[in-house]
Parts: sequence; C-alpha cells; structure tokens
Amino acid sequence: MQLGDLGLQPLPVRSLPGPSPPDSSNVPSYQQSIVIAQPPPAVYAYMDDVSREHEWQSHLVEASQTPPGPTQVGSRRRYVSEFMGKRLQNTYVVQELDRGHRVVCRSTEDSAISATSVLTWSPEGNGTRVSMALEGEAGGALRFVPNRMIEAAFKKEVDSALVRLKALLEGGD
Repeated sequence: MQLGDLGLQPLPVRSLPGPSPPDSSNVPSYQQSIVIAQPPPAVYAYMDDVSREHEWQSHLVEASQTPPGPTQVGSRRRYVSEFMGKRLQNTYVVQELDRGHRVVCRSTEDSAISATSVLTWSPEGNGTRVSMALEGEAGGALRFVPNRMIEAAFKKEVDSALVRLKALLEGGD
C-alpha cells in the first residue's frame, strides 16, 4: 500500500514563515497533509492535548507543556524523542496561534534541532485536512548528519504521524 492510498497529499514546496537562514535552499524541510473524517474542532482538540501526542507521534518518549491547558502564544512544549537513533530533547515555543486553524512553533536555542513547525486544520468535505510542515537543521552531535538524511527523517516522522492520527481519529487503530 502506498502512502497516497492512505490519503496523504504532498503540499507545494514553499518557505515557512519567519526569518530565513542565510542559504535556505539547503535547509531540510518537508510538508504533507491528510484528510481525516472528523470535524475540525474534534481534530484540533485531540492534537492540542500535549499529553496525547505520543499516541500519534511514535518517536515521542515524553511531552509536556508550560503552562498546562489549552495552547496559547508563548506556550512552551518540551519533547523528549527518538530521532535518527538518538534520544533528543527539544523545546518549542508557540509563536503564532489561530486556534483551530493554524499553529506555528519554533524551537529554542538549547534544542537539539533548530526547527520551525507549522500545523494547519481546514474543513474539507465532511472532514478536516491536517497539514504539517517542518523546516530545520540539526545541532550538537547531529550537526554532522547530511541534510538529505535529516529531510528523510522529517518525511518518515510526518508521514507516520499523519497516518497514525487518521487511524486513531477514524477508529481504525
């Protein structure tokens, strides 16, 4: 079975919001979307609950948010994850929030990966199109990993997360 058979739709390549690195053509990035047969408020509420993120993002070991409760601009999300065989800690700060429609997060300077993530939710038919985009570079010991490998890891994680999310919210898992 191909990922396209599961409803994944590649997004057109575009730059993510925010300042661009000096040579953004070399910055690993990946974007993907999927349609989930649930209304946008239900999908957003599930994805906004940091305590449930491990259910649909298999690489997560721990996740927490400060302050607890609904996401707001300035919320800090701390993640411990397995990435390319390494246990990494990253903290993301919510930079932009249009509740139920769009969230933009950027990693803090002490994170293992300098990244921006963009999540969007939009109605499509009787369901919700969820789009995920990642752009960033590895730091620390991972800074020696070629960008194409980082991009391949982004692709694997995003595709897997979206397929799991769809299965969970549509009752297939």
